[in-house]
Amino acid sequence: MKILLAFLFFCAALNAKAQDLIILHTNDIHSHLMGLSPEVEYTPFVNDNDPTQGGFARIAGLMKAEQELNGDKLITLDAGDFLMGSLFQTIELTHGFQLNLMREMGYNYLALGNHEFDFGPDSLAKIIVNSQKNGSIPQLLCTNYNGIKNGIDSDLRELFNNGTILPYDVFEKNGYRIGIFSVMGKSADEAIPDFYDLQFDHPLKSARRTARHLKKNEATDMVIALSHSGIYKNKNGEWKGEDIDMGNKINNIDLVISGHSHTALTNPIQAGNTVVVQAGTAGIYVGRVEIIFDSYGQPLIQYQLIPIDDNITADKTIQQRIESKTPLIEASVLSPLGINYNTPILETSFDLTINENVPATSNLGPFVADAMYHWLNDENGSGTDIVVVASGVIRNDITKGRHGKQNINDIFNVMPLGAGLDNVPGTPLSKIYITGNELKKVMELILAVSDIKTSFYLFFSGMRAYINPDKGIFRKVQSVEIGNDKKGYKTIGLGKKDTTLYSVTANAYMVSFIGHLKKMSYGLVDVEPKNEFGEKTNTRELVIDLDEEMPGIQEAKEWLSIYYYAKELTDTNGNGIPDIPNKYREAKNLIIPVSK
Repeated sequence: MKILLAFLFFCAALNAKAQDLIILHTNDIHSHLMGLSPEVEYTPFVNDNDPTQGGFARIAGLMKAEQELNGDKLITLDAGDFLMGSLFQTIELTHGFQLNLMREMGYNYLALGNHEFDFGPDSLAKIIVNSQKNGSIPQLLCTNYNGIKNGIDSDLRELFNNGTILPYDVFEKNGYRIGIFSVMGKSADEAIPDFYDLQFDHPLKSARRTARHLKKNEATDMVIALSHSGIYKNKNGEWKGEDIDMGNKINNIDLVISGHSHTALTNPIQAGNTVVVQAGTAGIYVGRVEIIFDSYGQPLIQYQLIPIDDNITADKTIQQRIESKTPLIEASVLSPLGINYNTPILETSFDLTINENVPATSNLGPFVADAMYHWLNDENGSGTDIVVVASGVIRNDITKGRHGKQNINDIFNVMPLGAGLDNVPGTPLSKIYITGNELKKVMELILAVSDIKTSFYLFFSGMRAYINPDKGIFRKVQSVEIGNDKKGYKTIGLGKKDTTLYSVTANAYMVSFIGHLKKMSYGLVDVEPKNEFGEKTNTRELVIDLDEEMPGIQEAKEWLSIYYYAKELTDTNGNGIPDIPNKYREAKNLIIPVSK
């Protein structure tokens, strides 16, 4: 009733006076500067109802229109993971381009998310410093960063010391005093690779302390938290997560702008005295918050989610700046691989999607796993028994659009994360050797947690597993077969005494994660990565080298496996572009339920 009355008061007040503040916000835009997808159909300056969504030129057009309408009332914010997700990220270390672009678009404050650290803290610092050399950047925020665990801090610390990155800030808009801060959530913190050795203070404790300071000591009219933490719906349809906890447990926060979970909220969530909003991912939506202050000085909030599509008038200057960078991407990344940025390299007559909530229904996961398996076994000679792909590393769909043609950025966007030690972007693939018993234990653990952490759901190629879902924990896997549809499958031994080793390929991040399994399972799963001789070894030595005769390691990459698999597919309609086979129209589930 209290919320209803507040909303009715808001509507009445809204009719009586103009809004006091307008906030536009995004989160998890992941360097998606161009519209999604297919990118070749993105026509931001032609009102032709093209099917693409997002694009910085469109977001900039929306922000420009709001600025002209609302002037000093407007605040523009992002809740983190603004980097890492498209080929444009590959020029950040050398050119520092996107932060300048976002400032020109109108962004005031950006939170740091976990993917800002994908290249490590020193590389993040280099990106920021290079951007500052090119011009203005938005104010960066991170309240609970606490340096590096080994005590040897990085160049990033200097950016905290000189105010480039602030723990919080206080500013005035339209006569109102606003406090703002950001936190890295626990889930986001855990997603940062361990070898960077970063540490963050407890997000709720940091948020409580900072919000109290902003309300009591800084005398702010409103406190905004940019929280890269996330929300989700439980089985009862209730909103849960770190950002809901923040609202329920901390009294001094008026608005939480959430990120990390890629949730597009069409309606705000009331958590305690706090309103929680989130705008999905990839710039497909922009959230718009309207605020008026009641007679008691309390902010009352109304919210809408704005689709970023062909109905929005795009900013030509921003688009021209973006397009001017594609030659740099070609020169530094694509040309050495013989790839042209704009040339269609793959065609599809149907959508291939990754369902983040129910990944077992996805048809993109099996396609990606098969691409890796085919490339490693039939093309480059590395060979592997099994390919494993976690749902969480598949970041974008392959969509048909009008014509189905995909360029290299569409392919890269599917698996764009990470970097190795070579000059080619993307997380490298690693090959480990484990026994059938170890494989069973890993699968049992994944089955136990994947309902809660859907990003852990695994897609396979080269393997079938038969499970009994009615059995108890660590008793579900009944049998495992390795092989493929062409050559057939064979059952492998799962007993402790069977020491036969099987090669399993996954990305290096996932392989390094194996070291966490013992802790996650409270000691029940203890798997050490081994080489082909059964010797325990560090994960760096397990990265697949595509050409051992060349100096260094020529790293196999996830996204390149899709590219090379595409080159081998049949061109079914004779237009010179390979087509995705019809067998991928439906999800292929290689985890097969049995009742015995």
